[in-house]
Amino acid sequence: MSLKENYFQLFEVPEQYRLDESALRATYRELQRKTHPDKFAGGSEHEQLLAVQYAATINDAYDVLTSPLKRAIYMLSLKGIDLDDQASGTMDPMFLMAQMELREELEQAEHSSDPEAALEKVGEHIDSEMTQLQAAFVEQYEKGCEAELAAAVETVKKMQFLAKVQVDLEHLEHELLVD
Repeated sequence: MSLKENYFQLFEVPEQYRLDESALRATYRELQRKTHPDKFAGGSEHEQLLAVQYAATINDAYDVLTSPLKRAIYMLSLKGIDLDDQASGTMDPMFLMAQMELREELEQAEHSSDPEAALEKVGEHIDSEMTQLQAAFVEQYEKGCEAELAAAVETVKKMQFLAKVQVDLEHLEHELLVD
């Protein structure tokens, strides 16, 4: 194992968006077992440091590969595309309007007579949109030409918007459970 490997190589999986999550989990456990810092407690200071670095890299890789959004961002980074550098530009006005409407639905759901059902409906809407965006990302990324990768960047930005709404939804659901 090398710290220079990309996360897909580290986990010995194809460099693609759709991954076998059970295989990822199994590989993660195996990598953790092989490189756990406690196994190197009696080793040299250099070996101990490497073990800690390996463990951190494995944890980071697993976190990225198991998160659809982080995985998409990482895949773009492997193509030399940094989303932070892509921050300027305009978003699709129709998408932005839909996001405003989704946020309104979220706000209305919180104050509805059956907030749990209303929030569930919003959650289903988010899941459906996210599934469509993920499918679009796969198609755009796999084509790989410059125009399609630019479209993939826009798709990932949309996924980021939805992920933020999803977090807000989860916070509201948690608040309802606590109250």
